[in-house]
Amino acid sequence: MLYYVGYTKRIGDVDDGNTVTDFLKAERERGITITSACIPFAWRHHRINLIDTPGHVDFTIEVERSIRVLDGAVCVLDGVAGVEAQTETVWRQANRYQVPRIAFVNKMDREGANFVKAVKAMEKRLGGWGRPLVIQWPVVRGESHHSNGVGSGGPQFEGVVDVVTMELVDWKQDAVTGSVVTRTPLHPSSTALDTDRLYKEASVARTTLVENLSEMDDEIVNLFLEHDGYHMRVPAEDIRAALRRATLNGKGVPVLCGASFKNIGVQPVLDAVVDFLPSPVDMPPPEAISSAGEAVKIGLKDKNLCALAFKVTHDHQRGPLVFVRVYSGTLDSRTTLHNSSKNLKERASKLLQMYADDFEEIPSLGPGNIACVVGLKETSTGDTLLSPTHPRKQLHLHPIKIPPPVFVRSCEPLTSADERALEAGLAGLVREDPSLHYYVDEETGQMLLSGMGELHLEIAAERLKEVYRVNCKMGKVLISYRETIGEDNLSEDGTLEERFLYDKEVFGKRAKAEIGLEISRSDDVSEDDGLFPAGRENVIVVKDRIRTGDRETTLIPPEVREAIKSGIESALYRGPILGFPLTNLRISCTHIHLFSPDLSTPSAFRAAAYKCLHSALSKSSPKLLEPVMDVRIEVPDEHIGAVARDMSGHRRGQILSLGSEEDDEDGGEGKYLRKSVHALVPLKELVGYSSALRGLTAGTGNFTMEVRG
Repeated sequence: MLYYVGYTKRIGDVDDGNTVTDFLKAERERGITITSACIPFAWRHHRINLIDTPGHVDFTIEVERSIRVLDGAVCVLDGVAGVEAQTETVWRQANRYQVPRIAFVNKMDREGANFVKAVKAMEKRLGGWGRPLVIQWPVVRGESHHSNGVGSGGPQFEGVVDVVTMELVDWKQDAVTGSVVTRTPLHPSSTALDTDRLYKEASVARTTLVENLSEMDDEIVNLFLEHDGYHMRVPAEDIRAALRRATLNGKGVPVLCGASFKNIGVQPVLDAVVDFLPSPVDMPPPEAISSAGEAVKIGLKDKNLCALAFKVTHDHQRGPLVFVRVYSGTLDSRTTLHNSSKNLKERASKLLQMYADDFEEIPSLGPGNIACVVGLKETSTGDTLLSPTHPRKQLHLHPIKIPPPVFVRSCEPLTSADERALEAGLAGLVREDPSLHYYVDEETGQMLLSGMGELHLEIAAERLKEVYRVNCKMGKVLISYRETIGEDNLSEDGTLEERFLYDKEVFGKRAKAEIGLEISRSDDVSEDDGLFPAGRENVIVVKDRIRTGDRETTLIPPEVREAIKSGIESALYRGPILGFPLTNLRISCTHIHLFSPDLSTPSAFRAAAYKCLHSALSKSSPKLLEPVMDVRIEVPDEHIGAVARDMSGHRRGQILSLGSEEDDEDGGEGKYLRKSVHALVPLKELVGYSSALRGLTAGTGNFTMEVRG
């Protein structure tokens, strides 16, 4: 596209690592898109803001925040593979934001490509939006035109038929770059065998197109009747107008085909963007929420500035670069902005028009456009930016949905110098990519970094090294187990009583104290699933009135009470089995015996409480507890059996329910209908599950999890 609009003087190649929008080192080494890149250009006197988004599931946040600010989208499909796993995910994201779209079936020059099969896959697997409307037909000369069924592609693919105008479109005049597009009318009276066949196939496609449009658009019905029910006589201009209406209202998705590697079919995609996709004027005004919770329409002609920050990147020289979409008003450089999401003011020092990794400084930015703001120190993804004089200071645009992380690794600095810079680097990474999360596990002491997958965290580690100059290594996560009281030697009311006499000489000084403890579970186990409540704190009770021998006193020195409590807490920190913390216990001090002030010191009571609790626990046959996660998995119906067997058979999971998603109208039909699996699974069995699930479901499954107990 960039070559044909005049932005570049050469055509980039992913295999050669010289594409414009894939400018990161990791992108060129791997041959994939990792971060979204924005480039504005002109085509047919229209300004188009192109955002190239990743196709890998690990970088779904880049697609999410890009779709949030787009007015239209081009969904690129593989002519051989058809609808792939991530295509379904991106399609549902576009459905959520109600983004009009067109589709382009690429790689029609590969062996095994089939345009018709790709369109049928769209009908079955891509639900929740309009019906596919075929507006082009592949041209394959010779005997291979039906090698893989009707609508086949292959190495002989050389062009397309424009079904709307019934013209043969080819790029033969400049086969090297595909710069010259030739359109030749297709006639039914042609004596050439291939041309006659193409006309018949294109006529069937046009007939189907008109009939489909008739179900969506009343004007096409009237035109169809005016021309005596003859599909071929309906004017091309009226079909284009109907296609635009169907695309804008979400009833139809125009489908084109081509082979970008051979430079075939790219210019018609640009034409389709202009002809069928909406401009900001065509889109309904976005809604914002006022401080009173009311929905407020943001009109394009409103003079008050309202913009959404949808992406943040880090630049060595300029610092944070915040990408914004302006919905109303004008954003000027060197101006003060009010961040209503964080209720603070920031100054925009410069406005940059970004061209992938290049830029051009601009004085202002009007409504409907996208640019980059320099100087915003606190603004992050999803924040709303207003002019300081905006009458509604607490106006918030709908935020960007951040997917929950599903893959966790430990992130350890290589040197002490890196340790100081690691947290600052991680904070910068999380600001750039909000689907990353980091925190310190207080029990294991590990710095944990969570994200969308293994590749996601691998790229994050590389960016820490290249951008933030921090060297770190990724390791496995340590599972934090718990220990608790067993059921042996418990009384009928579920308690265990223990007395312990501490009598020991330490550094030539004798210490003696006696203490009695009563131990029980702090809460009943859930009757539904047999789990201890997650995050339940231990309860320690040391009353003021404690029996000392045969007498009762109301005054126990505060230092003694604190010492007993400290001894119990120390014992709870390391269990008797493997040294993991104890949980879900209620410990009450029922007896103490003070011998003399010199013998019964606070340290003596601290040691007595520690020994007493461990002695009691060892008699009850303590149990080891492992964290259990509440897991919800979404997969196509054809994979539900494999996932359920893996859960219950290999991962020690307890399946609670199997059913359809609440939004199954977006999930396709037949075997592509998406189903959900709800299960309880030990956390240990879920380490690396994101990769395993992709393998089980051919990349179509996704899951979320939270601690259950």
